[in-house]
Amino acid sequence: MSEINVEAIMDEIKSNIKENGIDKQPLSFAEEATSHSAAPASSGDLNAAVQYISYNYELNPYQVYTGNPVKVFIKKAIRKVANFFVIPIVVQQNAVNANFAVVCDAVREQKEEIENMKQVLDEINRKIDKLSK
Repeated sequence: MSEINVEAIMDEIKSNIKENGIDKQPLSFAEEATSHSAAPASSGDLNAAVQYISYNYELNPYQVYTGNPVKVFIKKAIRKVANFFVIPIVVQQNAVNANFAVVCDAVREQKEEIENMKQVLDEINRKIDKLSK
């Protein structure tokens, strides 16, 4: 009986997910509502902000109404009448938000690359200083 290397399988799955861009897609609605319903606490944390945007870029034009049946009926009737106006705006805003999420992710990746380049530059400068002495 041969041994199964679980770590190798998981690494392969993770690389496939990264290559196909599946990690950029939002979670299902149930997971999304519970894990990312509030804005990030720290405005300086770029990774948390990008993650929040990537999970919350889509607006839902409908909401479930509860309570007094008469009020619910009136709200639904108003929503039906306003659909011709509201739905195109929501669709346009969702497209803008999706593109904004892509740009934010690119900015985050560029920031990480710049930080790596700064580390390499510091190391090269240290070597130059060491050789010049």
